[in-house]
Amino acid sequence: MVQQKRDKVVEAASKVMSEKGYEKASIKDIANEAGITPGLIHYYFRNKEEILTDLLLASSQQYTQDMQRLQSSVPSAHLAKAALNEPKERIERQPDWYKLRFELFAMGLRNPQISDRVNALLENARTGIEDILHKVADSAGEEADSAAVAAIMLACFDGLALQKLLNPEFDIDGAYLELEKMIRARYNMK
Repeated sequence: MVQQKRDKVVEAASKVMSEKGYEKASIKDIANEAGITPGLIHYYFRNKEEILTDLLLASSQQYTQDMQRLQSSVPSAHLAKAALNEPKERIERQPDWYKLRFELFAMGLRNPQISDRVNALLENARTGIEDILHKVADSAGEEADSAAVAAIMLACFDGLALQKLLNPEFDIDGAYLELEKMIRARYNMK
């Protein structure tokens, strides 16, 4: 029951924060959207930062599950391209998700109380990327330090998303094409 209420608050926060942004979204707004009193939110969450971290962790876990489905449905020869296409399209589909992600990164740098949760979010992303890289490397008959490559790729995904958010004219397609060429070269793929 408690987890269902927490999930309801996180879902409401996602909607409110997507519409208003993190700073302008209030606990009262989130409570109204969730259909509960603002005081009850504090029973489930200490503060708005905790709601945001739960929101992004849940979203990250869902994204990881989506990528696992992608791995099982796309032939290995096409996996690298399909997996690279997903974060590129996500910036178009869910720009607010990235905006909230970047706000959380900044908060994690300033607030040691949530830095562990921010790190967990990044670790989840790196692990998901690493799983795909293992499959790509295996299909190419290659061995690689997938953990290091996953860290670099995550930095690329976030950095490219940030550039696109700040400059809508930024050629994200060209950047992802070059990233794909680098991955293909790294894993000796044609």
